[in-house]
Amino acid sequence: MNEVEKILEAFGTKVVEDLRKSLSDKLQARAARYQSKYNSGSTNPGDSALGASIKYRIVDSSDGIKLNVLLNDYWEAVDTGRKPAGVLKEAKIDKWIKKRNIISSFIKSNLEDRIENQNRRNKTNRETKVLQKLTFAEALKAMDFLVRRKLQNKGYEGNYFFNEVMEDGRQEKLIVDIRTALKKDVEIILKTNLEIKTYGESGIR
Repeated sequence: MNEVEKILEAFGTKVVEDLRKSLSDKLQARAARYQSKYNSGSTNPGDSALGASIKYRIVDSSDGIKLNVLLNDYWEAVDTGRKPAGVLKEAKIDKWIKKRNIISSFIKSNLEDRIENQNRRNKTNRETKVLQKLTFAEALKAMDFLVRRKLQNKGYEGNYFFNEVMEDGRQEKLIVDIRTALKKDVEIILKTNLEIKTYGESGIR
């Protein structure tokens, strides 16, 4: 492994570590801010599929050595947010909801809200209908509708977990480090070739 590859390996490792921490911190701060009543069941609100997906890969191609940062394809919406707009029917909102593991909590909260509303409207204390919990399918459909409506009316606020890490000056430092390393590599190669050449000439004499 040459000097440039070592620098890229160290850079990639640090980027992944910092991006995961940045995302986790942002998600925990948001959970505390909104105090969501739909508990995902995770002991850490910062745990996410997006965080787990962050990786890096060094590719040696005909164009040179490249470092690719890999994330789930929705990372940009999480980072920069989304303006209010309709959501395509093909959008897999239900899949996203299932991954967050919040349906059971939504079912419980939904029943509590409906009972509270029923009691508030029942001013005559007449006998009321016994409300039932939503089925899993009903709850998923209801959550899908609520998420789509929120995205259409309010959009989604970005948390800038990616930009704050990648725009902190580390990329500029990486360029300087690679330039220095390339010079060092060239010097090593020239020195080695010179030593071989000198040895060869000594052998001829």
